[in-house]
Amino acid sequence: MPDPCANTVLAKVVENLVDRILNFILNPVTARIAVVRKCNENVENLKNQVEKLKDERKIVESHIEAVGRRGELIGHSVQTWLTKADEFINATEELVRVGDEFAKKECFSRLCSNPIPRYKLSKEAEKNSQDIVQHLEVTRQFGGLSLSHAPPPQQDVATLVEGFEEFRSRKIVLDQIMEALRSPTVNRIGVQGTSGMGKTMLVKMVKAKAKKDSLFTAVVMATVTKDWEVKSIQEDIARDLDMDRLSFTTDTDQQVADSIREKLKKVKKFLVILDDVWETDVEQHFKKFGIPSESEMKQATERKNEESSSGQEDMLCKILLTSRFHRVLSSIIDEKDPIFEVRKLEDDEPWHLFKKIVGSNIENSDFQPKAKEIVEKCLGLPVAIVSVGKAMRRKTKQFEWEAALTELKKPSPDGISAAVYKPIQLNYNNLEGEELKKTFILCSLLGRDSSVDDLLKCVMGLDLYQKVNTTEDTRADVLNSVCLLKHSSLLVDGNSSLHFDMHDQIQEVALSIAFRDHGGLALVDEVAGKKWKDKKSLEKLKWISLPNGDIELPANGLQCPQLTFFYLSNKARSLQFPSEFFKKADELHVLCLTKVDFKSMPLPIPLIPTNLHSLLLDQCAFKVEGLSAIMGNLENLEVLSLAGCDIEELPRETEKLSKLKLLDVSDCTKLRVIPGQVLASFSRSLEELKMGNSFNQWDVEEGNARLDELADLHKLTALEVHIPNFRAILFPENLRRFKIFLGEVRWYPWDRSFGSSKRMKLKLQGASIKSDDSVKKLLKKTEDLSLEGLNGVENLVCELDDEGFQHLKCLHVQSAPDIRYISNPAGRLLPSHVFPILKVLTLSKLKKNGDDMSWFDWSSTF
Repeated sequence: MPDPCANTVLAKVVENLVDRILNFILNPVTARIAVVRKCNENVENLKNQVEKLKDERKIVESHIEAVGRRGELIGHSVQTWLTKADEFINATEELVRVGDEFAKKECFSRLCSNPIPRYKLSKEAEKNSQDIVQHLEVTRQFGGLSLSHAPPPQQDVATLVEGFEEFRSRKIVLDQIMEALRSPTVNRIGVQGTSGMGKTMLVKMVKAKAKKDSLFTAVVMATVTKDWEVKSIQEDIARDLDMDRLSFTTDTDQQVADSIREKLKKVKKFLVILDDVWETDVEQHFKKFGIPSESEMKQATERKNEESSSGQEDMLCKILLTSRFHRVLSSIIDEKDPIFEVRKLEDDEPWHLFKKIVGSNIENSDFQPKAKEIVEKCLGLPVAIVSVGKAMRRKTKQFEWEAALTELKKPSPDGISAAVYKPIQLNYNNLEGEELKKTFILCSLLGRDSSVDDLLKCVMGLDLYQKVNTTEDTRADVLNSVCLLKHSSLLVDGNSSLHFDMHDQIQEVALSIAFRDHGGLALVDEVAGKKWKDKKSLEKLKWISLPNGDIELPANGLQCPQLTFFYLSNKARSLQFPSEFFKKADELHVLCLTKVDFKSMPLPIPLIPTNLHSLLLDQCAFKVEGLSAIMGNLENLEVLSLAGCDIEELPRETEKLSKLKLLDVSDCTKLRVIPGQVLASFSRSLEELKMGNSFNQWDVEEGNARLDELADLHKLTALEVHIPNFRAILFPENLRRFKIFLGEVRWYPWDRSFGSSKRMKLKLQGASIKSDDSVKKLLKKTEDLSLEGLNGVENLVCELDDEGFQHLKCLHVQSAPDIRYISNPAGRLLPSHVFPILKVLTLSKLKKNGDDMSWFDWSSTF
């Protein structure tokens, strides 16, 4: 008989064996089912991690931009991190797309639809999420992101200036110019070429390369143009010399020129680039710009050659000029000094430039022959090739290319070369929407290097963006339009982040389109002058721009019943307005008059149309009664700009402007009186108030404006103001943009390198802000903070806000003799918690105080 015990043992062995076999078979299956079930969850987690990675990438890029502006390169580890980040972002796009498709088809506990692809997707999403988390951890190890070092000698010079293409025809001229700059016998250099050849881009590269190669201690560049102004050229030069604190509103031209000259003498070895010179007499004005005369430069160069062995350093200045006219350059530059010509692109260079814009796929496309014909129509002009390239870069249909070629073959109006006019017109026609097209036309009427603020004021008055109601929303739309126009190469960067410019040939075409399609006229040449004198042409005009002001105004006034926009810049300051000049301009909504001396005009001054929405009287001079007369009947006014005006008092009549949304009295350095309750009268309408470098007599005299009026401006979202006497202040709660100076500090233009819209400068002088809740709330929003006079303060964070500054990008501390700690003494909070996104920290004029503070002047970009 079989042994029962043996049977029991055998049964258990078989049972264990079966369990193991089942576990071996089923456990992986169960695990795989779990992975499939978590597919959507893993994909969603991957999306979140990718968003975090994109945010971190933007922060790293901002650091790289700051380092690049200093002419340095970032460390290799940071470059590697960026490359890997891009790989993760690109790799996950397809995974997320597939995951979204599976999510739409889900059924039967997520298993009946494609379980095997779901398993693979889930595993890949989980792995990618883990990899991204590890990659994000790497940024914490960077420390100072900028491992600064000089660019290697083999660096491609084309990367120094955005948009520069190192074609052979350009490299030859570039090398010749650099050789001339190194020559001890050359004082001046000329660069000549017709408009649209790329002279400006070339000399920008010269500037960048001269700085990179340390040929000069300083390199400055100014744009002259046909209708140049001393002040604008001085501003360009001062900006390159880091003289941002120079007061262009209070100092005379001569004082500014002297300041620039003194700065250049300290620099000793410098290069001055004057771009787009039109007249031979510009040399006579070098002294006004702050540039040493030719005799001074020659003497300095000769002394340097003679005394080089003695080790002495004398002033050495070289001047590089560009012009479209050879006669202009030859009259300024000695025969022994070179003049180089920039010609059209040669051989296959036009095609390579076009391909770079529209994409290399054009080479193998069906419409490649049409594309080559289009490029040929541009005749090698870079400005034309770039314009038509931007217009065609997203065209994928054969008929679109055929239509573009047909358009380019048509003759151009107004005597403008078809090779220039047609490509730019094609680019304009491809702009999306009438709002963007009208914004472009308005930019052309405002002239060169215009400000976004002026564009905003005009857009609001013309109501170009009808879908928005607030000033902040309109500003956002304006900034977006400027960005889109820059991407289309119809606009370029101006002299600051808040300015834009336009190539002169693009402006020429834009003004032609303005007259043809929008009833717009700008008096910039003889052709426009004839239209100005033609009565029939005037009757059809809707927009008029007189950027030079050197013109005789019709004695019987404007006969323009459809006119909605009028702009005049009176550079000669001798213009006289007939008293009824605007009498028949009933539809006028925007009036811009710059530098008009109303003081010299007999009363009554010109009658202002009552239907105005925007009135810009920047840099004008008034008698009080004259300005009062203007303000009396403008009940529909939404924008009033008196920036830089020679006024001592804001008229009481201003309070009648019940619909006013934007008031700008910045740079009115003589403004001492704003009658009490005038500002408070705008409590239901005012959204933006700009008073920088202007009125600061708060609560000084009875009947003058009081600080508590600011708190009554419940709709205010943007504020620029200087309050000399630091005390408890109640600011409006809805501020989204601000530039506020508290204490006895001098107002100065702010460095906008990081695009900060929330800035504060405090000079405490023993005062404490801990009990001032209104200021503390603003500090929590502040992106750029400057602190001065921190007497008795040892711990910066404890004094201001021990919770830290979550939005602060730039911190400047000076004249703080007792400070010992920036964050905290015991390390309870890490700097990364107190200043999580800080980019720039500048410490200056700090007294050494024990071992804890071992630096005096220090600046760093993180």
